[in-house]
Amino acid sequence: MHQIPSGNELAVVAADFDAFSAEELFDEFTVPEKLVGWWPESAEVDLRVGGRYALRWPKSNWNLRGEYLAVSPGVHLAFTWSWDHEPGRPPQRVDIWFDCVHEQGTRIGIYHGPFQDTDEDREARQGVVEGWIHFCMRLGGVAPGKVD
Repeated sequence: MHQIPSGNELAVVAADFDAFSAEELFDEFTVPEKLVGWWPESAEVDLRVGGRYALRWPKSNWNLRGEYLAVSPGVHLAFTWSWDHEPGRPPQRVDIWFDCVHEQGTRIGIYHGPFQDTDEDREARQGVVEGWIHFCMRLGGVAPGKVD
């Protein structure tokens, strides 16, 4: 997994998962029981366009919330992204595209933004890139197979 060069306004990360079909990988991002295996401590999901999600890390008192903007299993997932501890920050948008690359493997592209061209947002953008890479590595450990 790695960052894809992009402008300052968008963080772009790509990762290959040899052990997941596109549909299986989509489920890892949308089924609460699967999500908690690699990302939040708890998850609530209403998986439909206009439905809401809440991901929680109670030990850190972190809550991530948003609304689903696109739900196309195995193809595309889009949602808004808002942290409770950043109440003044406007919601961001995350688009995740799923693309079959091998007989059973899937490449995802994660597009997260927008960010402004400020020192604060450049730092936030870098944190988002590092976060997605970290959690994609954890996701890669859920099933056998190589994650690049």
